[in-house]
This record gives sequence, structure tokens and C-alpha cells, in this order.
Amino acid sequence: MAEIRRLTDSCVLVTDDFGAITMFDPGFHTFESGEIDLETIGDVHRILISHEHGDHVSPAFVKWVIDRGNDVEVHSNEAVAALLEPHGIEVVTANPDGVLSEDVLHEEVPTGATPPNRSYSIGDLYTQPGDSYQPTFTGRVLALPLMTPWGSATASVEFARRLAPQQVVPVHDFYLTTPGRGWLYGLIGSVLAKDGIEFVSLNWGDSYTP
Repeated sequence: MAEIRRLTDSCVLVTDDFGAITMFDPGFHTFESGEIDLETIGDVHRILISHEHGDHVSPAFVKWVIDRGNDVEVHSNEAVAALLEPHGIEVVTANPDGVLSEDVLHEEVPTGATPPNRSYSIGDLYTQPGDSYQPTFTGRVLALPLMTPWGSATASVEFARRLAPQQVVPVHDFYLTTPGRGWLYGLIGSVLAKDGIEFVSLNWGDSYTP
């Protein structure tokens, strides 16, 4: 049975119907904040990384997952491969079986940079867009960035409306307080409900069956 578990920020575990666990965007928040008991993560089979920013990829975290797993494959783009190579971590730039991707640009950050970004989808189940509003397709569940220096809650709502998933789960909101996340979840959930999109409120460590 499929399961989606949010760790912190944009780090999400997706278990497919066959029990394989995919980790998305293992950033430093999950590894260093102490908000999650790392030993509860389970046996990760593969890691998919959207782009090279530290809140989406911590080399130390990736190495930790690889060292405790069995033949864990890391998949990402060339920029992430170059980042992880000095740490002795091999990155496969081709998609694993059952995974679709779109290479799009990261939304412009305050410095003016728009680094490469890869949106990943596990079949028609789940899509992790990274830090971009440019992907053109989604699975039934879309990870929706909420608190970003490159976007806004309004832009994220429009992104969800355009792709029209059945459900969205929140990501990219680590710097909000717990009450702040609750307020934003309620607001966006009520707005998207009018479009027939369910907002699933996942806080740190929460999981559900989509």
C-alpha cells in the first residue's frame, strides 16, 4: 500500500505499492534540526534530488542514507552530480524505472540566479517539483512549496490550480512557526477546496495513505 511521509521541509518519503521507499530532497533541515528521529526513516531504496541547494541536498545526509542502506541509488541532474562527486557519491542522471522527470529552471532567487531544477514524478502517484512553478504535469499528489524566497502562497495556489492534482501536500515551509504553518495550511486548503483539490496537512513526521 502506498504511503507518503513528510520528514521536514521538502524531504519526503514515498512508499509505493510494492514497498519500495523513495526519498526526495534530503536537505540539511531534516538531517541537522533534530525534529525527526532519523532511525525511523526505514530502508530507503533510492534518492531523488531536484537541485543543488542545501535545503534539498545535504551531502552528509545522502552519505548517511547510503551507508545504512543496501544498494541505494541516487538520481538527479548534472549539477547535483558535480556537487556530490567530491564526497564520493555517484549520481545517476537517467531516471529509474517508473519515474518521470522534467528539467525546468528554478524560480529566480533574490540574487538573480535560476539554477537547473528537475521535477520528479513516481508514475501517476506523486510529484516533487523542486523549486519551480514550471512543471507541466503531476501525479495524483503534488508537493506544494509554500514559504519560499522565490515565490508566494498565491503563486503556489495558481501552480496547483494549473496542474490540478487530486491532492497537495505542503513542502518548503521550515521557517514558519507551528501556528504559522497551521494558519497557512487552513487558508490554502480552503482556497484549493473550491477547485476540487484536497490539501493534506502534513507536519513533521506525519504520514498518510493517498
